[in-house]
Amino acid sequence: MAGALYPPPGLVAELDSSLSLLEVGGGRVPPPAEQQQQRRAGAENADLLPMVFLCAGCKRPVGDTLSWVTNDEEAGCILLRSAAASVSVDEERKLSKRPGECGCMIETLFCSGCSMTLGNIYRCTPKHLDYKRDLFCFNVDSIESYILGSSEKQALTDEEPLTLENRAVLEEVLQRADTVLKALETRLTAVESSMASLHNKV
Repeated sequence: MAGALYPPPGLVAELDSSLSLLEVGGGRVPPPAEQQQQRRAGAENADLLPMVFLCAGCKRPVGDTLSWVTNDEEAGCILLRSAAASVSVDEERKLSKRPGECGCMIETLFCSGCSMTLGNIYRCTPKHLDYKRDLFCFNVDSIESYILGSSEKQALTDEEPLTLENRAVLEEVLQRADTVLKALETRLTAVESSMASLHNKV
């Protein structure tokens, strides 16, 4: 950008050095293994950002990662300890017809907003499926997800805030405009009257 001022490179280096001494550790440079561990922890924290799950039909929230238990890639579902109030449970128990789930008693989950089927709750399971029992099992095809903090758009404006001084100026401008409009209306009425009288004479 033209006219921008940049500090000398030497000054930037000195500032960076001074700031590093103020940080915890007194400017200690961590070993490569620790640096790699810190980067890995940062990546994991990014992956653990809160996520809200929405009904794919009407976009009502059905749950979030605060109640996350696990996911089952083979069955195509996620398991939560709890669900939102918009999730209703059909308490009529049915036998699961899915392969490998012989003997499972399930209750159907559906959206109270659009009645879309969202998944099941396993009430009775064989031993190898005990980890699903009494958990909310949402089909990934029936839900969508939104990561909190993932929005990058911000409301930017160059307009100045409306102060008392600005408001007074604005009111004065509006008053002048109103006066001008009234004067124009009066003149227009006079012109219309003149035109009407000329028409009558003809």
